Amino acid sequence: MSKIQLALLFLCLVLSPAHAQGPASDKQSFSDRLVLHTDSVEPRRFVAVHGRQAVIMGYPESGLEIWGYPFQILSNYQVDFRLAGSVTESEGRLLLRRIDYRPDSVTRIYIGPDYIVKEKLFVPLNEAAAVLSYEVEGPRSVDITIHFLPVLNLMWPAAVGGQNKHWSAEASGYVISEPLHGMTAIVGSPEIVAHDDTANSTLRADGTLAFSLRPQAVAGAPARATVYVALNAAGTKKPAATQQELASHLQEMETEAATHYADLESQSLEIHTPDEDVNRALAWSEVALDQAWVCNPQLGCGIVAGYGPSRDARRPQYAWFFAGDGMVATNALISAGEYSRAREELAFIAKYQEPKTGMIWHELSQSAGYVDWSKYPYMYVHVDLSFDYLNTVAHYVGVSGDTTFATDHWSSIAAAYRYCQSLIRNTDHLPHIPADKEGGDEQHRPGDDLSLSASWAEAASSFADLAKFTDHTQLADEAIKENQLARQAIAAHYWDTEKNFWINSHTQSGEPILNRRRGPMQLITQKVFSAQQDDALLYELASSDFQADWGMRGVAASSEDFDPYSYATGSISALGTTEAAVTFWQEHRPDIAFSVWSSILPWNMLDSLGHIHEVLAGTYYHEQMESVPEQTWSSAGLLDAASRGLLGLDIQGATNSIHLSPHLPAEWNRISVKNIRLPHSTLALTISQSMNDIDLEISNEGAATKVLFEPQIPMGAHLRGAEFQGHAIAATTEVFAEDEHANVPLNVPAGTSHCRLHLEGGLSLILNRSALRIGDASTEMKLTSLHLQDMTLSMEADIRPNGNNTFRIKTPWKITSNQGASVRSLPDDQYEIMFAPVSTRLNPVGYAHTHLELTFARK
Repeated sequence: MSKIQLALLFLCLVLSPAHAQGPASDKQSFSDRLVLHTDSVEPRRFVAVHGRQAVIMGYPESGLEIWGYPFQILSNYQVDFRLAGSVTESEGRLLLRRIDYRPDSVTRIYIGPDYIVKEKLFVPLNEAAAVLSYEVEGPRSVDITIHFLPVLNLMWPAAVGGQNKHWSAEASGYVISEPLHGMTAIVGSPEIVAHDDTANSTLRADGTLAFSLRPQAVAGAPARATVYVALNAAGTKKPAATQQELASHLQEMETEAATHYADLESQSLEIHTPDEDVNRALAWSEVALDQAWVCNPQLGCGIVAGYGPSRDARRPQYAWFFAGDGMVATNALISAGEYSRAREELAFIAKYQEPKTGMIWHELSQSAGYVDWSKYPYMYVHVDLSFDYLNTVAHYVGVSGDTTFATDHWSSIAAAYRYCQSLIRNTDHLPHIPADKEGGDEQHRPGDDLSLSASWAEAASSFADLAKFTDHTQLADEAIKENQLARQAIAAHYWDTEKNFWINSHTQSGEPILNRRRGPMQLITQKVFSAQQDDALLYELASSDFQADWGMRGVAASSEDFDPYSYATGSISALGTTEAAVTFWQEHRPDIAFSVWSSILPWNMLDSLGHIHEVLAGTYYHEQMESVPEQTWSSAGLLDAASRGLLGLDIQGATNSIHLSPHLPAEWNRISVKNIRLPHSTLALTISQSMNDIDLEISNEGAATKVLFEPQIPMGAHLRGAEFQGHAIAATTEVFAEDEHANVPLNVPAGTSHCRLHLEGGLSLILNRSALRIGDASTEMKLTSLHLQDMTLSMEADIRPNGNNTFRIKTPWKITSNQGASVRSLPDDQYEIMFAPVSTRLNPVGYAHTHLELTFARK
């Protein structure tokens, strides 16, 4: 048999289906069940492996960088391969064919002419170290050459000098040191057979080093080699001892990491639906939140904003602390029932509050412990964060019931509120941004903006709640008055009657800025504007002017400011999209909400698998140039929206009760949720639905609790009755503009309880979800409104010529007439509906507005 035949046989054996991952089973570990694979790796496939004190991350093209916080140990880590008996090396990045992502590790798979190399990237959970192991299979031995740039320097904007590097035979690796703080790092391996010298030479001016590994095979197993990278503080272990300790405890540390993620699954909110893409995305969102928790030796532990490759001067995007990002993540932690971590993050934010003014800080580099951070213009910049702090603390206390936190941090809460009050003008009762500060809009730098004013109205209400929790009754009463004045002022100050849309902000001179931004959609749920104004806003925000198949634009395509490739004036934000979905759910537009929320699901597989980018371009499906591949608040937003919107879960910690208003898509027959944590109970539930029934099964581990069960039911359905534990109970329905809900109060004891609703008739929509590919334009219909009255369904939508303008209706009724559509009967009480083509003028993104009417009759 020839060498080529041997090589082909070898590849067939290694890559045969027998080696592929089988179906999930209960015996699989959490990491195995969440493993994500990609064969698309070059050049835009980011990887990151995270610990509390270290990270490995990078793209194939630019190489990996390794951090032991707050120091970058090395960068530009690349691998090459050389077959025994050969002279030429093969570049690893050109042979990289597959990447497997797990919560606790990443494996990159390189395929050569007759060999396969598996590179496993691992970071211990609680060590400033990284382990990169190599496994080689093939008929000939393969040497692996590692190239890297030694750095050992602080994260932006700090820096140290005088670094030195030398070869240590004792450690079998390079030792890097810096003299100012006495930090050292080791980059080594027992399998090194050759290495560059470190002589001071003009012939290697770029500072890169290289060494060769010769993987060793033992007892018929694949040949293996391991590289160890670690950071040591002054006066601690010698480099050789550090490497030996990592090697001797590696299996133990891998087990610790795997166990940690398994515990995360068992203790946090777990949502399981019939859609495995949804299940995976939600589980990975919780993983991403956990991976954002970083412990800095000088600053303490907190949530970093994300992970992306370093830009100028060791500035990893965004592996440092931002209070705003941390509060978004905190809201998701609250939704996930991770109250201890949420409490820790809020305490971390309070720790660095400006002591004189009470202002909440903006950003804190991980190198801030080595410099006078107050001299840099990054700490106390954004006025909006102090408002957000009050809202987040109130949310945490209200859900968790942890009033002790409010009492212990009352001075911080009161100081933040005083700072907010200092920005309020008596002339209009609204906050104004000082000339030397910023709000949420960093580009226009307005004098006031709608988002900040909305945050003030909410913050006054939040402070009133916190004041009540802590027995500051007079302050609570005063804050309620502030809230009422703010609401009235917003309604008068931020509405453009001519354009029938909100005004986003005003210049320092008071001129309105009308740029059709998405705006703070929580104002709609707060009922600050009139019902007619809210309807107008929701209609516009659901349109193709804002909505693409992959999310919601921050600025309308029709705006003069719109630039689809701009970060701030046209991109699509995952967080902004999921926040909008929550509003659509809460405003009883569930079909629009689910379409908007699920548009983010493809992002989960776009770059770093399991993680979600910061922003995408506004007119074609791809990453925006500045976007960070693992943005913490993007994952947080997806999870938080699933809890508060899709499930409609609202926990009242003070009364140990919940409001459950689920919006199950018609194509789902069930959903199960575990680990709903109340102060004195832990609930698990399963909701099953058919055209005729909705079943709720609740398991309650703890004290009896009240559950207000308000599930969405088909539009026009008749509620024939309800049962709880086999006995008839009272139940009512409530009809809204675009959906209907049952209303069933339940007293749920410890143990397992059952509730059943009996339904008759009604209809539900099933909207399409795109299978997106890079570079696609938006093609799916955008539903803007629907209304059912007297058995006639009226719908309005934006459609694209030659786009996917079909949807399904599930109903036991029959369609007797239609206008503006074609109708095709399907099995299982379904119809396929297609909007009729339109010849009206197209908007800037190629859509036209249309409507249809369908009349039904009972069979």
